[in-house]
Amino acid sequence: MTGTRKTSATTEAETARHVSFHGDSELARRAAGGDTDAFSTLVARYQRPMAAVVSRMTRRSDDVDDIVQELFLRAWRGLPRFRGESQFSTWLYRIAVNTAIKHKQRSKPELMQPLPTEETGGGLDQMKASEETNPESLAQRSERERLLRDAVQCLPEKQRIVVQLHYFDGKSCEEIGQIIGCSIGTVWSRLHYACKRLRSVLGESF
Repeated sequence: MTGTRKTSATTEAETARHVSFHGDSELARRAAGGDTDAFSTLVARYQRPMAAVVSRMTRRSDDVDDIVQELFLRAWRGLPRFRGESQFSTWLYRIAVNTAIKHKQRSKPELMQPLPTEETGGGLDQMKASEETNPESLAQRSERERLLRDAVQCLPEKQRIVVQLHYFDGKSCEEIGQIIGCSIGTVWSRLHYACKRLRSVLGESF
């Protein structure tokens, strides 16, 4: 019996390692067929970026885990309808954005909580003006980023979403169009007017 349990555990571990090597499309195909190991791999792969998206959209850190859990549940239920016409990550971002929007609509307006700096994601580097690392420069940059994040939150929702996806998540305009279901031209237009609003609030130095 002990040998059987050990063999079973070894087999499960080997299966998990094997599954983790597959690309998103193959994992999504398997998960759609009921393969929970494949879906668990996708969850582990995208849990942190999805949490970052939700955090920026809701600005309520205490709700992030619940929203992320809800969006992955929606993804699991929706996998049979995923046809691979877009990348899995794009499809998942669309679910994340829609889930966060619905949560905000259900929630009562409350004081927004500041986001931790590490939650802003790699795309924000495109908007940083300085790479200096001395303490004074770091403090100034931190303050600029705080002002920028606060200003972004004051944008109209449609503009705020494209700014967050483009600058904070590093998504291209084509990807954003697929995520929110609009043309590239519409994405460019929203980015243009969002940046114009931000400059009017923060000044040309941003």
